[in-house]
Amino acid sequence: MSDAAAQGGQTPSRTHDALAAGLGAAGLGLLAASPWLVDRSGPDPFYKGPLIFPLIALAVMVAGALPAAVRLLRPGGSWRVDGRGLPWPALRLFLLLCLFPTAVVVAGVEATAFLFVAVGLPLVGSRRPLTVVLVAALVSLAIHLAFRSLLDIWFPTPLVADWFGS
Repeated sequence: MSDAAAQGGQTPSRTHDALAAGLGAAGLGLLAASPWLVDRSGPDPFYKGPLIFPLIALAVMVAGALPAAVRLLRPGGSWRVDGRGLPWPALRLFLLLCLFPTAVVVAGVEATAFLFVAVGLPLVGSRRPLTVVLVAALVSLAIHLAFRSLLDIWFPTPLVADWFGS
């Protein structure tokens, strides 16, 4: 379904696009400045050092803002705000993700990623249980393959493993 169809035949708001593009521009600025903002003096290779995670997160942020920036360059569209008030699905997802760092410490990266994707997708409108579980499993698998298998980065043992004596 297109954006216009999802919004009752209206074109997407340029106001929303401007906000997304602004966040992407801020992310691009931080991405460019990150080598000077992150202490890289340790002995670890680049892919295990402290700079890799900000680079990944900021690159994803910039990539996510690109469609909004492209829409801003096109003529047309209005500067209206959608008028539907507070975006509750996004707010619920934000509040859920505020718990993510604590959950990683307790349950581990892969289990937490699976759980948060499986809970987060329905919060933002995904209604197909099989799709939700499949996407959650693929995200967890990608995280495992990227960090443990490919980069050989091991995260600390989760508290749950310590509680059960693993």
